[in-house]
Amino acid sequence: MAPPSEFNPLHDIRSLTWSPLPGLHVTEGYSTVNESVSVFKMAPNQLLDWKDFEASVRAVADDCLGSQTQFIPTQTESEIIHVGNEQGLMARFGQNVSHVMSEVYKSCSLSISFADYQAGKTHVDAQSHRNIPDVVLMDCQRSIRAVGEGKTYWTRELPGENLAVRAAWLGQLARYMDDLRMRYGFYTTYNVTIFLRRASDTTFEESPPIFHFTASTDHGGKDNVSVRECFLYLAKLASSDSYEYPKTYGKDLTNGTLIERERSSLRIEEGLARLKLTKN
Repeated sequence: MAPPSEFNPLHDIRSLTWSPLPGLHVTEGYSTVNESVSVFKMAPNQLLDWKDFEASVRAVADDCLGSQTQFIPTQTESEIIHVGNEQGLMARFGQNVSHVMSEVYKSCSLSISFADYQAGKTHVDAQSHRNIPDVVLMDCQRSIRAVGEGKTYWTRELPGENLAVRAAWLGQLARYMDDLRMRYGFYTTYNVTIFLRRASDTTFEESPPIFHFTASTDHGGKDNVSVRECFLYLAKLASSDSYEYPKTYGKDLTNGTLIERERSSLRIEEGLARLKLTKN
């Protein structure tokens, strides 16, 4: 019988965090065809650039991992499970990201872990919404501090060059963040992950797309941050007092026309003001 270390090889937490994710086994003709859709959408003007995202990720990783020497038993180099639907994809995300990073969080003294929505608590009345995120980050008191949504990469290809399409897709995540008054969230197809930070009542900053095969600069990548490294940064943000957004905007946030309608109303008000000045 092989020794336990062969089943669960030891990895230091720095290498684990900096390394890329293994690719998934998906076979055309043996997977779902139709994408999971949502009625919640954002307008393109509601998406802003999250400036200095990667630099902030590196700074947090350097601070948290700089002196870490702890080893974690885990198997992360390759995939042997065949995936064919969203549930299967998120299960592999749970193994390769959620499980690994929850161990890293513990080593970095961050009281944050991944969880199902139902396992956490929220300060928002549960009766006020029916929308359930795929995964959450919660603290040791079970308070939800960030939310995430997953989709299959073979039915929804990120990053979309079309900003309007990407804004529409990210509307579902924005809806969860608004419902639960979260400032931070993430949207993943496993192959690509985008992180959101709420910038105002009606706008969100998006990170650059982070690809699953990307290794951190500290692990041989070139000017890159890894997916796991980004989730270390997200946990640091979620553990801060800034995780909560002070209000819920409501359903109009994700009807896909909010900014355009607000600007139209502003132009009407400005026109009426100019007309009033002309008459005077």
